[in-house]
Amino acid sequence: MGEVVTINETDFIWMNGKPKGITHAVLFDAIGSDHIPAVVGGSLVKDSQPIGYMSSKHIASSPHTLLGSLGFTGWPIFYGPDKNTIVIEVLTPAHISRDMSAQKNAWLFNYPPARDVARMLNDLGCESFCVLTSDAFDVREGKGLDEPYIVKGEDIGKDDLEHESLQTLWGWLPAFMFAVEKVGAVVMIVPSHGHSMESKDFSDTAIKSALLKLESLGFTCTGSMKRAKHLYERATSDTIEAAKMADDVITKMRNKTRASHYEGGMFG
Repeated sequence: MGEVVTINETDFIWMNGKPKGITHAVLFDAIGSDHIPAVVGGSLVKDSQPIGYMSSKHIASSPHTLLGSLGFTGWPIFYGPDKNTIVIEVLTPAHISRDMSAQKNAWLFNYPPARDVARMLNDLGCESFCVLTSDAFDVREGKGLDEPYIVKGEDIGKDDLEHESLQTLWGWLPAFMFAVEKVGAVVMIVPSHGHSMESKDFSDTAIKSALLKLESLGFTCTGSMKRAKHLYERATSDTIEAAKMADDVITKMRNKTRASHYEGGMFG
């Protein structure tokens, strides 16, 4: 039988009851600023049938997911390579805007589930929690990474961090909230693929090194490399197509703007 556990403003819908014996968890944003963290996180999922979902009035995102459209508007939760690990796939557009009202809205709609998922993991008895994110926004500031970088949850916000990273809320808050109650949470910042029109070779990405770091943190990554190659090929193809479409839209907008300058003139 299914079970619904409500924590603050978020519902956790477990298809076969709340899982037991969970010691490890990974969270990634599937439609965040770059697709590499989603490939790393998705590669941990052995069975793409979700064991549950998280949902609330704050989750107003498209049900599109890297691991397949499953016909449900909540964010799916999967088992990892073993029954002691769960993988949480977040589906919220990541953005950093100079518009203060946009920033307030991002916090308004994302803070509650980002806070509540940490509470859920603590309630399950999870001991090791990794939030996967990318350096995509850091690259824009000229501070990109060459290798995955680990930040402990309890160190988030400290002034003496070796690397200061510009992150959206889903790139740090769940780990920070988890760390309030216990040690074991980390943020892994993975070098991004970027919005290039050309696909990098799989060996030139940071996916393998990210999986090795997860293993060093005690996560099981059996079969992940093979799954990662398949997911990377699919996700990168989609990303390049999206970049081409965006480039096409921008070009059309620029052409339309130029054309509007002639309206009312001798050709109007």
